[in-house]
Amino acid sequence: MRNVLLPTYADMVLSVHTGCVNGKIAVSKPLYLIAIMEAIEYQELNENKIDLFNVFIRKRFGQLYEQVNGNKKGYEISFFVRPFFHLDSAMFYHLIWRQGLEPPVKAVTPSAKYLRENLLYAKLDDELWDLLQDAENREYLKRSIIERYLTEKL
Repeated sequence: MRNVLLPTYADMVLSVHTGCVNGKIAVSKPLYLIAIMEAIEYQELNENKIDLFNVFIRKRFGQLYEQVNGNKKGYEISFFVRPFFHLDSAMFYHLIWRQGLEPPVKAVTPSAKYLRENLLYAKLDDELWDLLQDAENREYLKRSIIERYLTEKL
């Protein structure tokens, strides 16, 4: 079921800031987004609260990262923290901190321990979350991510 907000969110998702590693686009954030969408699809994420330690998302991210980059670095929590934390630069993804806590400076990636102790969860915009409950919308966004960031890799 197409929604008038789908093109807007597709633009936001496809505008996610990615870094550069050895002259190539770093695809951790796009892979993390695909893992979130698949967690919704397989009912491993049933509410708009994304936990850093969600087993399905972490494992799927590791699998995707290995498939794309040929190494197992994506399975490491110290590496997974990066897209989980830094996707907060996107307008549709939000880190929800414990009350009264100041989030760390964005230039520094905090440790998993720091996040476990100080972060409640991450969440998507409610409108995006609602869009992702529909299989056609998920597939459209997932396909868009693959075409934009991963065509030569998947």
